[in-house]
This record gives sequence, C-alpha cells and structure tokens, in this order.
Amino acid sequence: MTAHQQETGPATAGAVELFADLLGAVDELSGGIVDEILSGEEVYAEATLTPDQLLKIVRVNVRSLLETLVGAPESLDAARMAGRLKAEYGIPMASLLRAYRIAGLTLWEEMISRSAALGSSEALLRVSSNFWGIIDAFSSAAAETYREVVADIDRRDQRARGAMLLSLLEGTAATREAEDLLRRLGLPFPATYLVVAAEFNGTGADPLPSIRSRLGAAGIPSTWTTWTGEHLGLVGCPSPNEVPVAAGIIAAAATSRVGASRPFASVQSAKDAVRQAQLAMECVPPLSVGFHSYGSAPIDTLLAAQPSYASELRLDVLGPLADAVDAEPLLDTLEAWFAADGSPAQAGIMLHCHRNTIGYRLGRIAELTGRNVSRPADAAELYVALRSMRLAPESGTFGSARNLRAGNLRR
Repeated sequence: MTAHQQETGPATAGAVELFADLLGAVDELSGGIVDEILSGEEVYAEATLTPDQLLKIVRVNVRSLLETLVGAPESLDAARMAGRLKAEYGIPMASLLRAYRIAGLTLWEEMISRSAALGSSEALLRVSSNFWGIIDAFSSAAAETYREVVADIDRRDQRARGAMLLSLLEGTAATREAEDLLRRLGLPFPATYLVVAAEFNGTGADPLPSIRSRLGAAGIPSTWTTWTGEHLGLVGCPSPNEVPVAAGIIAAAATSRVGASRPFASVQSAKDAVRQAQLAMECVPPLSVGFHSYGSAPIDTLLAAQPSYASELRLDVLGPLADAVDAEPLLDTLEAWFAADGSPAQAGIMLHCHRNTIGYRLGRIAELTGRNVSRPADAAELYVALRSMRLAPESGTFGSARNLRAGNLRR
C-alpha cells in the first residue's frame, strides 16, 4: 500500500481491476500521450530528444504510475529519469510538468470510459484523490531532479566558460584559437574589449551584481570568472563608442573596488589588460566602493604599481607629522589646499575655517616636513605622498583615524 493509499483508504477491488486492465494498454495509452505532447509543444521540434526517446520516457512513467495504483510499492525512479533526461536535452521545466498533466488527464479520461463497462465508476471516484496525489508526487519528483540536473549543468558550463576565459586572459591561446574562444563565449570579434577586475569584500557577495545581464541589456556582451581572488570579466564592445557606456554601467553596479583596463582591440593584449585592471582597482581607496579606469590618474597608478616605494615616500615626506598632536587637521588642510587649486580662501570654505588658519597650518607643515607648498617641487612631493596615504591600507602610516578621507582629494 502506498503512502497515498494510506491517506485515502484502500482502493476498492473494482478500481484495482480497472488499473490492472489499463496496464495491458500501456503502449496504446503512451502513444496517445506522446501525440498530445508533440502537438502542443514546438520545443520538441527543435530539441535533440527524438519522439522514440520521448515515447520511452512516457511509457516507463505510465507503467510505473499504474503499478503504483494497483498497489506496488511507490517508486519515483521513472519520474526522476524523466526529469534528468528532459533537463539534459534542454526541454523547459514547463513542458516537463505539462507532460504529466497530459498523462494524468489522458489516463483519467480512459479510466472513466472503462469504468462504465466494468461497473466500477463509483470505486474510481473513491480513489480519485489517490490517483491525482500520485500524479503530483511523480511530477514533483521529476521537477526536483530537473532542477538538480540544470544546476549541475550550469556549474559545469560555468567552469568550462571560466577555463576558456582564463585561456584568453593568460595569453596562452594562439590568435586563431583566441578568435574561436571569443565566439564560443558569446563575445563579438572584432570588437573593442575591456578587462574588468572587481574585489570581493569580506562577505563574499557579488561585487558586480547582475553585471552580465545589465551590460547585455545595452547590447554589450561580457563573460566573467573568478581568478586570483578577484572577479574578472572580459567585456566586448561592438564599437569604441560603447566603451563609455560599458564603463558607466559597471560603475553603477559596483559594490566594492572595481577597475577597468584601457580599451584594446587585439586579444593578445588581454594579459597586459588584466594587470591594468588590477592596478586600476587598487587606485580606489581601500574599504571603499568605486570604479577607476586605468590611465585616468597616472600618479595613482604609479603608486599602486610600486607599493613599497610608495610607502617609503609616504614615510619620508609625511613621516615628520606622525608625532604632531595636530597631524590630522594638518593633513586635512593639505588635502583641501590641493583640492582648492592652492586657494587658501576656498580651502577655508571647504574646512569651515578662516583662510588665515589655512595659512598657519601650511606653515606648520613646512616647519615639520621641510617642504613648502609655494615651491612646485615641494608641492609635488607633498601631493604624491598624500595620494600614497589615500591609497594605503587602513592600517597605514598614521592609523585609521588619520588616513585621508576617500572623497575629498581630486583625481
């Protein structure tokens, strides 16, 4: 007795006789179900699943359904087989479930027709809920297996796409092979390309949510993978005019630090573009959210590319401020002075203080560092040292409270 039979009570002898009678007509019933499925589903005409294969799936499921109704131990193996095969052949989930509805209605109509001749109409009504419960159990098992198989196919496809993309980004693919890989990844050729690097934050959340679909909606294909702890993408702009569009979409989607390479046309440049994108990403201050294009701030790029030299510069130029009790306002003042194009009055407005205060603090900086902002060479060293501090990790020279704020200093 099945679980469904336990819920509704034993099937009457008349109903069992009816189900057993239908077992002798499995082939005929299955053929009719297949005809009905094919007549209403164009998807089968485009799928590689043949009518003979579909007939086999239907036959096995119909037989298993009827055997369960007769009283055999319930087995969902046939349903799971149907879910697996239809997922592997790319038949939509809706078509899978529709096939079970067609099978259920076909069997029910045949049962009603035969029950009159066998005098078992009343018995059939008593087990109707059991019948539809079994149909539901089969379709649910098929759907669950379908989802599992699709998820596994997606994972395998993602791994394959990732391997192809890495082959391009590592520069190991020959030119002709690279062109083939681009097409297989759904990227245009020829095109103008960008490599994008996005940092994973501590939560592990996607740093560019739905970026592939966002770019795709603008007619810009892309493909993505994870490499060296970063989310890397190759974006294919059909024309150079779409590069700014792509950059804008990426910037709007960013939830962490994101960098993009210079645009390039030859896939052989992809390896260099990866490093450009990573450096551009490092030009965004740590622990912040933002987008940076390689080459838009050469000093930042230089500092990101040479972190050890940047640290030395930071210590040599601004180190004398570390022990000053007014170090933080001095750094804020220097930052504001540069942002105000050297105008004490404008810097004072930015910091809500008098221009004379700005002058006094700049004098303190000159006293402590030996560098005066009125001398271009000194100003350049102070500016670069400030940029270095801005891009340093939070535990930089003067600690988290004295690192420069992310948004004030102009790029």
